[in-house]
Formats: sequence, C-alpha cells, structure tokens
Amino acid sequence: MGDEFPKWAAEEISKAKLVEAGSIKQTGYILEIDEKGRKIDAQFYDQLPEGRHIVTLELDQKISLMSLKMATNYMFDVMVYKASLSEKLVKLLWENYKVKMDSVHRYILTGLEELDIGAEGAPAQPIEEEE
Repeated sequence: MGDEFPKWAAEEISKAKLVEAGSIKQTGYILEIDEKGRKIDAQFYDQLPEGRHIVTLELDQKISLMSLKMATNYMFDVMVYKASLSEKLVKLLWENYKVKMDSVHRYILTGLEELDIGAEGAPAQPIEEEE
C-alpha cells in the first residue's frame, strides 16, 4: 500500500465515460457552498445509488447561488451520471486499498425546494431560477 496509485488506474477513473443513469429526488441539507466552482456539498437523509449520504453536486445554470441556505431542509432534484469500472480496477481498489467501488458517479443539481414551514404555516416556495 506504500506504492503510488497506478497511472493506468487514475487514467481509467478520470477518463470514465459517464452516461445518464436517471434522476432522483432526495431530501437533505447543504453542508458547504463553493460559489466559484458552482458546487455544493449536500448530506441526504437516504442513501444515494452508490450508498453514500454526502456528495458534491454540480449546480445547473438555472440554480441561483444567492438563494441557497446552509443547514436548511430541501427536496433536491438531481440528475445522476454513472460509469462502470473495469474488473481489474475494482480488484486493485479492494485488494490494495480496501475500497469497495465498481463505478463512479457525477451528480448535477437541477432543482430544489425548501421544505421548511413558512411563518403562516405554509410550505416555503421553490428556489427561483436566475434570469
């Protein structure tokens, strides 16, 4: 395990051809906002397709950064992209690093709705799109 990560393995991961795997709706909240990179780290209450609860979401251009709030409950609309890894790489990851991983994912946030209850008891409004 003291060896450097093999170049072929890094190239396979970085050049993986991601294909659309569908969309999901999940509840959770924002942990961190990266304004410059237009990304957020979000924690979901239920597991995502790969089993994680915390992921980085790229933001669709219609999502307004100014309207995002940390530690607020949201219903997230997410487009999921997936690429499978070769058996050789899966074996390397498990045997050398004890990482059980057979695919890589990319998540793009396409919409979200604040779930907190408003002052009059009505649900909050969906996040408005930038113009």
